[in-house]
Amino acid sequence: MIDPALTRLMQMLSRAAFRQAWRLVKRPSGAFFAVFMLGMVGFGMMPTVMMILTADQPTPSAFARVIADSIPVLMYIAAAAMVTTNSGEALLELKPAELQFVLAGPFTNSHILSYRLLTLAFGWLPISGFFAVFMLPHLGSFLGGFLGISSGGILITMLAFQYTLLKPRLSPGVLRAIRLAALTSVAVIVIEAAGRVIAVEESYSITVVSRAINGGPAAWGLSLPFRPFATVMTSDLGIELLVGQLIGLGLITGVTVSCYRTNRGFSELAVEGVARRQKKLERIRGGNVYGISTRKAERSQMLPAFGWFGGVGPVAWSQITSAIRRTGRLVPGIIVLGIVAAITAAAVLQIFPDTIPDAGRTYAVPIALGASAYVGFLLSITSQTGFAASARLLTWYQTLPIRPMAIAAGMVSGSATLLIAIQIAFCLPALVISTQSVVASLSILFAGVAFSLAFATMTNFIAAVTGLRPMPSGTPDVFQGARALVFMMILGLSMTPILLLAVGSAAVAGALFGFSWTYCSIAAGLAMLAWLPALWWFSGMRFVHHEPVGDTA
Repeated sequence: MIDPALTRLMQMLSRAAFRQAWRLVKRPSGAFFAVFMLGMVGFGMMPTVMMILTADQPTPSAFARVIADSIPVLMYIAAAAMVTTNSGEALLELKPAELQFVLAGPFTNSHILSYRLLTLAFGWLPISGFFAVFMLPHLGSFLGGFLGISSGGILITMLAFQYTLLKPRLSPGVLRAIRLAALTSVAVIVIEAAGRVIAVEESYSITVVSRAINGGPAAWGLSLPFRPFATVMTSDLGIELLVGQLIGLGLITGVTVSCYRTNRGFSELAVEGVARRQKKLERIRGGNVYGISTRKAERSQMLPAFGWFGGVGPVAWSQITSAIRRTGRLVPGIIVLGIVAAITAAAVLQIFPDTIPDAGRTYAVPIALGASAYVGFLLSITSQTGFAASARLLTWYQTLPIRPMAIAAGMVSGSATLLIAIQIAFCLPALVISTQSVVASLSILFAGVAFSLAFATMTNFIAAVTGLRPMPSGTPDVFQGARALVFMMILGLSMTPILLLAVGSAAVAGALFGFSWTYCSIAAGLAMLAWLPALWWFSGMRFVHHEPVGDTA
């Protein structure tokens, strides 16, 4: 299925990637970051190790049941999102150096497709192993967790591949119908889940909410093909794990065979991907960084210029306007929807005061913050603002007569604006229906805003000191497809100490002043904000004094 020359190419690219990593580690800054990341990994793995060592006997946790219920639905939503966003095009796309090699040789479409699938698999399997170790206390076994995570991710990727390979064969109307069906199905799951959560009569808990969200007919039916992978993750070594894995492998085999039968235009798709990349680079060199149309570019800016503020103002203005241009009407639109939802909720409660149970109204603001954090996470990793933007777009920031810390603080404003706008939109109806006092609700919102600033800061910190990006597109190697996953893993581990300090500070404040939402939320928010100046200083110094080598974006 794959030519030996392509196997040799993968080996050479792997060696080049390891050599480049070793050269970076040998530098003082690279060595410091390597030690820092090892400490973060160890810190993040410590709870898992302690749970394994202190457990008297392996008993399934409540979180294990949540995994079994939630993973299939989340996998379906991920697959639907990849179809609607045409993510398969980016996954199938070969980089220019790879494309020149494979098109110059006597390789068939099947050879090239096999090469692309193997390069992605080599990057995904180590990540799956790490996730299996990290979640081991809540899984049936390490083998089951590794097999379930790796094979589930492979199935989602293959579904995105299949849709991309079928696009040239389908009419535009059929393609629109497929994307509309995927979006509609996700909307049905969300509406059904919201109704079931509101109708819950029991006391809220993780298990109860998970069962309400994932137990509906639509969620159960649409996620049915992905349930064997959740079974493999949560089952002990035995027949149940074996049967679930065989079913999962059968699904993967079926989709893979279909991809090989419909890969007639794969070479053309790869060439089109390179053409899109070159067109984008030409557009950027011409000054149209964000691809806005001429009509939009001629409109006056509605955002007034900020003050100097030690150099933070101009950088923040640049980042916020860039983020708004990238997202179009999303930010004002989502705030308008939040206002409409708040007015509707207030009217409904006046007419039907018992529509929402007391437990739901009590935890309305925390639930809204959790939902907004998930949506904001998905949006912020694709916005490519701050230090997470392409290295070519950041070069001129290094020439500004502004202190490094001011540059880093301003860089955070773009993604932070998106996150905070989404939080406000989600929290407006929650504030209306909440039975908490205004002070308590606003203190919870303050903690959410602090989390958004910490999340945006950590995203910029990792991008500045590692060169990784949430959506990489740099020098080709066999790990290219997994760089985004590596970034997410590092981001999650780096946020762990910040969140633990916030929880600890909230506990201390509760012990000193009483366990109330107000004191605990304010303490948690201040604890998260306390880290930010040091992170801004280090990431700014790293960015200004770093000499970029090529485009590592």
